[in-house]
Amino acid sequence: MDSKTAVRATTRGAREALEQKMLIDVPLVTHLLTHLRTLSPHRVAAYSPLPTEPGGTALLPALVEEGYEVLLPVTLAGGELQWAVYAPGELAPGAFYDIAEPTGPRLPSTVLSTCDVIIVPALGVDRTGVRLGQGAGYYDRALLHAHHQPRIALVYDNEVHDSLPADPHDQPVHTAVTPSGVVSFPS
Repeated sequence: MDSKTAVRATTRGAREALEQKMLIDVPLVTHLLTHLRTLSPHRVAAYSPLPTEPGGTALLPALVEEGYEVLLPVTLAGGELQWAVYAPGELAPGAFYDIAEPTGPRLPSTVLSTCDVIIVPALGVDRTGVRLGQGAGYYDRALLHAHHQPRIALVYDNEVHDSLPADPHDQPVHTAVTPSGVVSFPS
């Protein structure tokens, strides 16, 4: 088993064992909103968290309540993400893992260049900004269209590592938000 696979397996197991997850997600989302206010975004690309992912059920309503236009990914076969504007109550199970996806008109990943901030899922980050995703590369390919936008990973405290394995195609993040606060990385 390679080192990325091992970290993914360990993290997934730890997330599944979390108790009172909502009590952890609320401060994480609060720290995220506080950080976003310093960036003054209008349009935010985010994700629809799976039950074990950071942000949980609090993430999307909080972003909308702040007044942000929120874009969420739509997963296509072949490793491509498209995007659609999130409207509360207008999510449907997607093609992969039943991830909730918006039902509105689809936009290509080039739309990320029009976002002020991009919030990405992660199984871990390291102190240089290396992000460990699920392993299919969807976000790494999509992030190629977002050259200057701040990228924020949502992770739990124990998912910030000193070092993680990285491949040349891995797209870094600038910041991690955890239940304990905000961690910025060198650019």
